[in-house]
Amino acid sequence: MRGEVINLDGISGDGLISGDDGARYTFTAGSSRSSLRVGEKVDFVGTDGVATDIMSLGGAPASFAGQGYATAPSTAGYDFGWALFSFEGRLRRSHFWISWVILFFGGFVVGLIPFIGQLIGLILIWPNIAIQVKRLHDMGKTGWWVLAPFAANIVGIVLIVVTMGMSAVMNAEALEREDPAAVLAMMGPMLGIVGLLILINLGFLLWIGIVDTQPGRNQYGRNPKFPVDDTADTFA
Repeated sequence: MRGEVINLDGISGDGLISGDDGARYTFTAGSSRSSLRVGEKVDFVGTDGVATDIMSLGGAPASFAGQGYATAPSTAGYDFGWALFSFEGRLRRSHFWISWVILFFGGFVVGLIPFIGQLIGLILIWPNIAIQVKRLHDMGKTGWWVLAPFAANIVGIVLIVVTMGMSAVMNAEALEREDPAAVLAMMGPMLGIVGLLILINLGFLLWIGIVDTQPGRNQYGRNPKFPVDDTADTFA
């Protein structure tokens, strides 16, 4: 089948082809035999809305850019203020990771500043939650899922305090003698809980950072990866 590339992600190389049969087909970078451009004519195998074995047939017409489609550069459409401070809309994976890296290294640097760094660290909780909520929206999930790791951390802290307190009371004499066995008995459960919390938080981060964009428009807004799909949904 033949068609034309109408949308292309400059980061992942994924895109969208309008087939000569009137249908639209998504594709990944690995499905093409060569690099593609928006407006380029291609030959491909189309199955269930997915294009594979894509072969370029020629150049992109200059007039195509005027129709509202363009190849996005690596940070195209990234709105720094909106990404970090708004809770509305959807945030694609690449923009989520850009935001996360900014906040991670920004928080690390300011954390080296006494007193002020700790205050700024608290302020950075807001943008961290904002990018997670919008990423959940992009997956078609409610933003309230962002509370899951916070709830796990609170429960974990309570368990650490309780287990250490009980161990201290039950092994008070041994702890006074600084018995290594008693110290390990008290510290062991704490380290286990801390390790579990690290896995939960890392798992949540990878979950929202790896799951792909929900196709088309959803209740939280248009598809940030292939906004042209909204038009297709409207007239479907």
